[in-house]
Amino acid sequence: MSKSRTSHKFLNEITNRDYIELSMSSELSCTDEKSLFEKPLASGQCFQGEISKGLHGVKYDPESWAGSLPAKQGLYDHENDRDSCGVGFICQIKGLPSHKIVSDARQLLCAMTHRGATGADSRDGDGAGVMTGIPHEFFKREAERDLGCILPEPGKYAVGNVFFNPTDVTQLQEQQATFTKIAEDLGLRVLGWRRVPTDGTILGPASKSKEPAIYQPFVVLHSNYQDGAISEDGPFDMKHFERQLYVLRKHAAHTMLVTLIA
Repeated sequence: MSKSRTSHKFLNEITNRDYIELSMSSELSCTDEKSLFEKPLASGQCFQGEISKGLHGVKYDPESWAGSLPAKQGLYDHENDRDSCGVGFICQIKGLPSHKIVSDARQLLCAMTHRGATGADSRDGDGAGVMTGIPHEFFKREAERDLGCILPEPGKYAVGNVFFNPTDVTQLQEQQATFTKIAEDLGLRVLGWRRVPTDGTILGPASKSKEPAIYQPFVVLHSNYQDGAISEDGPFDMKHFERQLYVLRKHAAHTMLVTLIA
């Protein structure tokens, strides 16, 4: 067996132990590593020397919570740490839109079931999903069929996801009108609302009772799209559009929430 394969096997063995971190292997000098290979440890025997020193010699940040986080050193800074139950990434290396990204992401999501929490009823989980870029060709087809309008080119419209109470149609319409009015005040226009089709057959009774109605508003800059069913390609400022969308999201979320509470 070559030394490189031996090294790989050795690292696999030490990373399978709860009290060894893979990063510690970088702290070994060539001499130390060689001695470890020449003198394999017996089963159940703890590692000594440099590995033990690295394990117990970590410096901690006294200003972190309970002094439990490692201190900033080298390229590491615990301020950049982010927690998540489980995240996977799929991409098309050439940056081209592809349905295969979605199908691969679905397989990845199913493979991460063990990372999600479930209640007493295994059908009720803590939620999981796939986030993608805006599928322009798909939305273009949907808008023409359901909304009777033609979407402008990518980048000149936005799509949101808004969750409503499906049992109160009056309230739903009032909330949509509130959203539309706020958009108009900001120089935006809501082309229409698309009802997102869902399949709730897998849901348990607890989550089924709280399942929302999901609608997607298609929003454009009024000065660019104008009042018709097709864009007039008027003046367009990307930064202004993004700024107004941000204000719309914040203002609408606050206003609609206050209305619901009242």
